[in-house]
Amino acid sequence: MAGLAQHMQGTNGVIKTTGAHAVVKTLKAFGVDVIFANPGTTEMPLISALDDVDGAPRCILCAHETVCSGAADGYARMLQKPACTILHLGVGLANALANLHNAKRACSPVLNLVGTMAAWHEAADAPLESDARALAEWCGGCDVAVGSDACGPTVEQALLGIRDFEGGESRVTTVLLPHDAQRDPLTRLRGIDPMAEDDGGFEAALREYPPYVDHAKACAAALSRGGAALVIGGSGLFDEEAFAALQQLEAATGCALVVQNNFSRCDRGGTRPRFRRVPYFPAAAKAFFASYKAVVCVGCKPPVAMFGYEDNISRVVDNALELDAMDVVGALNYLAKHVVPGAPAAQVPPMARGDMDETGPLTAPVLCQVLAWLQPADAIVVDESLTTGATYWDCSLIGGLPFTHLTLTGGAIGSGPCLAVGAAVACPHRRVVNFQADGSALYSTPALWCQSREGLDVTTIICKNDAYRILDVERATQGLGSGGSKSKRLTDLSGPAVDWVSLARGYGVQGVSVKTAVDLRMALAESFRTPGPFLIEACIQ
Repeated sequence: MAGLAQHMQGTNGVIKTTGAHAVVKTLKAFGVDVIFANPGTTEMPLISALDDVDGAPRCILCAHETVCSGAADGYARMLQKPACTILHLGVGLANALANLHNAKRACSPVLNLVGTMAAWHEAADAPLESDARALAEWCGGCDVAVGSDACGPTVEQALLGIRDFEGGESRVTTVLLPHDAQRDPLTRLRGIDPMAEDDGGFEAALREYPPYVDHAKACAAALSRGGAALVIGGSGLFDEEAFAALQQLEAATGCALVVQNNFSRCDRGGTRPRFRRVPYFPAAAKAFFASYKAVVCVGCKPPVAMFGYEDNISRVVDNALELDAMDVVGALNYLAKHVVPGAPAAQVPPMARGDMDETGPLTAPVLCQVLAWLQPADAIVVDESLTTGATYWDCSLIGGLPFTHLTLTGGAIGSGPCLAVGAAVACPHRRVVNFQADGSALYSTPALWCQSREGLDVTTIICKNDAYRILDVERATQGLGSGGSKSKRLTDLSGPAVDWVSLARGYGVQGVSVKTAVDLRMALAESFRTPGPFLIEACIQ
């Protein structure tokens, strides 16, 4: 570090403004206030610059890059503002890719800052040299800062691209910062202009593209005829103005309000709209949509199957009308103004607390009911429960309290503990509940260390069935029988079984194991009144 300090200081001891300083100042100007980081040698100038710039973003050390990217995703989903990561070379970026894929599918604004080898050292093919650009472009945009003077402007252009993205594009972008570009002094200073121009929203877009007006009116007409499903995504699932428009549309046309199975964020409970969720398996999803006369999608693409099975179902809805809108709230307001009232409102069956034996063994449906009944007001439920949580959606409103529901968007498992970190950092006054399958939790246990280090209010419920149960379900769905000894060893987690309470304590997280509904209820109550992270190992029968 002495060499670095000497390089960055002039002969009079005054710190020079380097490419790294320009990056940090640009982040500050654009309102980026948190960085989830796992830095290495090539990021040291950037890390040092964070100490030099007043008001620099808060830095959170993550013990694995998948925690960095997953936390950035969770933070961005909750605040709808860019989250930032610092990653070490292409190998660090590679470790982050699974959760960057989920962030891409969630349309989360995420900026990755990746240090690379000094430009003059790349040709040496050092052991850690890799094609970081190819890795970055797999999940979004990428650019490289050529020289110190380009560091700030390249980051600025990346942030502008995230903000002004086109519908359907990834909002994950990466800036490669060569080691020498970060540490070299700037040869010229420049201003930063983060101000956004008001594009006028959906109505202005219609004025700019008149042919699209007929399509928008066709969407309103389809809803007006009754018997339609309105599939909503993006801000339509958490914006209060959007909720008012949705309730007007539901009352006027009787349309069903539908969310994708793998939605990014949905604010539910209280007086918010009651949504229906598309089933996971394609045959069930196709039957679900077959019951509607028309399907209109706003803020999302028409749903498709997660996998292709022998039934050859790829698209689960035919001839859906897609209202492609950056301004989802404006599009919903437009529809609410242009539909013709008449159809009776669709009836969503009320949720009721079912009977359960609180002293008997803990089962998956009972676990879902207990959580739904006890989750606190305004909780953020990060739901990667997979098979255990199959009934959670159907009973999650029995408590009647408002909450936010996040799910696995891209199918890359292991995101739950990491999303919980980001959500808790974004919303420190709300309790985060990570409803987590045990198999996928093994992918990202370092997130528990981060929760402990930062003192985050996260309750983790590990659904302990000692198996990759989802793979058992998939095997049965594909007609492959119960499996032999070799294949069963690839879905069984009981040899040895994971001691989640001991693992949590090793990371500095308080933990308890429960086997009945009574024990679960007591453990949840304790976790909700205990500041900081808390893990509950729920042993499922």
